[in-house]
Amino acid sequence: MGSSGFASVGTGESALLRPVAILSLLVGVAASAQPLPAPRERQERRVALSSGPAEPVPELRVAAGVLTSLVFDLPLDRSSVELEGRERFRLVDVGDRALLLEPAVDLGPGERLGLRVRFAGSPAQDRGVFVLVSHAAQVDTRVEVFRRKDSVELLQAELMDMRAQLKAQTEELQALRALRDSGGPAELILSGALDHQVRVNRRKGTMKTGPEETLTIEGATGFRASEWAAISVKVRNRGKKPWTPVSARVVNSKSGQNLGVIRVRSALPRVEPEGAALVVIETEVPPWLSGEMCRLELLDSDGVVQAVVPGIVF
Repeated sequence: MGSSGFASVGTGESALLRPVAILSLLVGVAASAQPLPAPRERQERRVALSSGPAEPVPELRVAAGVLTSLVFDLPLDRSSVELEGRERFRLVDVGDRALLLEPAVDLGPGERLGLRVRFAGSPAQDRGVFVLVSHAAQVDTRVEVFRRKDSVELLQAELMDMRAQLKAQTEELQALRALRDSGGPAELILSGALDHQVRVNRRKGTMKTGPEETLTIEGATGFRASEWAAISVKVRNRGKKPWTPVSARVVNSKSGQNLGVIRVRSALPRVEPEGAALVVIETEVPPWLSGEMCRLELLDSDGVVQAVVPGIVF
């Protein structure tokens, strides 16, 4: 009988191969179950080139599959770009005033690759030098490069940033004033909401919470009266991005019953990195007996839990 061109496997060989196939399948499943690395935070920033040997060389944080764009304030000498390990990059594209880089593989821990550029019309010895590195948590997607620290373009960009920060601070101040003017002890007493049945329970201590433990809860207080209830928590942002209180969920720790949340208010519209703010969650009056414990969850706009505060007496 003629051969079909494919190697055949006999009965005995098939029996021997079955455990190998099963083992390979199990190894594949185990590998797929390994936790994926956390996604890197994509950043945009500005750098100024070193003006002397005593100054540190700017570092560029690159990652496999992520495009890093360098935008220069002067035209480049496109033929003078030198990149160490060029074969390890999927894309290296040099334009008049931009350089695009995309590594095919990540750099190893502690590995550093040199990048040298020269500006059009400048002397051969006048070069811009960078060091490419890999960072576990961050990657540069857009870097504006300025030849000098005192260049007009860099000073203008920094001035725009300062104006934006000032505008944000002014808006926060206006929000604080509006919150102050919206009510106070006198209004609370006159409304009759502050009656003899008000109960206050404080939970002291510091808790790190959230998906990446970037939020710290520095105490929580439960307020309960005959016609209203609220929980206040002091939140400190230990992350690198502003955090905004959006919504909340209150759950009875014993029965699992959800309590209706009326609104979430804060003295600040957002909590900046290393900043802190008092967040107040107004709720319906709990239907359960006074003194039972509940769990507070602070959520983002997508309904994802950002912080959990257990053990609040409510």
